Amino acid sequence: MSEWSRIAYREFCDAPRAVIAQRDGNLYFFDSRFDDDLDCYLEYYEVWRLPLLPDERLAGSWVGLEKLALERLPNAGLRDLPFEVSSRNTPNADAARSK
Repeated sequence: MSEWSRIAYREFCDAPRAVIAQRDGNLYFFDSRFDDDLDCYLEYYEVWRLPLLPDERLAGSWVGLEKLALERLPNAGLRDLPFEVSSRNTPNADAARSK
C-alpha cells in the first residue's frame, strides 16, 4: 500500500474542515462541513472518492466536490485521518481559501 500524498486542507477551525488527499491513484475528499441547524461543524468527516482532478480544479472552490464523487465512503472521525495534515498543506491551498 502506498503512502498518502497531495495532501491539502482548508477551513481550519480546531481541526482541518476540508481535506484532499491522494493514495494509490485515487483522490479522496474529507469534509467536516458546517451544519446550519446545529450551528457548528460536524464532529466527523464525510468521505468521498473522487476522480483524479487537475491542480487547477483544486485551486478553486471545493464547494460541490462531492458531486463529482465516484463513491461515498464511511465517515471518519476528526482525529482519525490516516495521515498528518497540519504540516503538509500545499502552499496554494490557503491562498485559494477565499475563492
